[in-house]
Amino acid sequence: MQDAFELSDEECGHLARILLAARRVSLRHHFFSWVHGPVQSLIPHEILLCGVSDDGGYLLHERFTACRYFKDDHYQQVIHPGEGLINQLVQEWQVMNKPRLIPALHTDAGGWHARLGDLELKNVAFHGMSWLNGQIKGYASFSRVRVPFDGRLALYLDILMPHLLVTLARVLANESRASVDSKRPAGLITVREVEVLTWVRDGKTNDEIATILGLSMLTVKNHLRHAMKKLVVRTRGQAVAKAIALGFLRAQGIRVDNE
Repeated sequence: MQDAFELSDEECGHLARILLAARRVSLRHHFFSWVHGPVQSLIPHEILLCGVSDDGGYLLHERFTACRYFKDDHYQQVIHPGEGLINQLVQEWQVMNKPRLIPALHTDAGGWHARLGDLELKNVAFHGMSWLNGQIKGYASFSRVRVPFDGRLALYLDILMPHLLVTLARVLANESRASVDSKRPAGLITVREVEVLTWVRDGKTNDEIATILGLSMLTVKNHLRHAMKKLVVRTRGQAVAKAIALGFLRAQGIRVDNE
């Protein structure tokens, strides 16, 4: 039987194409095409959630998916800084120090099968990287993966992780430079919109924000929609990231709990 730590010639070919293609990735849509193109040859999947930490140790979360079942609400639940799935996976990964593989039929006391089903993820293949001080440097979480959850998948994750995070960091750095070099949006976001985005940054749902600010759910949604339009972004997470980059918000409240 082939050594579990060796790649076949075919797998080496796939890996070479993935790494060569990564060198051409500089923009967000390039990254999307990369993970849904070459990367699929080793890790066929429908949902990729990933993130890198900034200078303050805060994880900047991103998602790259065309899955119509995985909605914004699911995403917000997954990246919630307290009870979110990513926070739990990070903590388990730090203890195990190896890829965390949870197949669709996983039946342990943690109730993973039901939880992943409720979040429309179905399964999870998670891996990360750490700084020298042990704090997380970044992670990648593949879901709706269509290969066996075995040592081969763990090997692919181990090999690809550094390249994926470097490529993602390059894309985010390019976006950050573009934001700094350009003028702030013509229609500056209002104090109330900043207030709503502050609570979004801290992982609160629309319901929770409405309760905290004494507003209706519709009003909160309108503030978010207006802020996203002014910031020229498509998602809540992107709105928070751009508001931080432009100086409207401080990068706090989204640190992953490592204790």
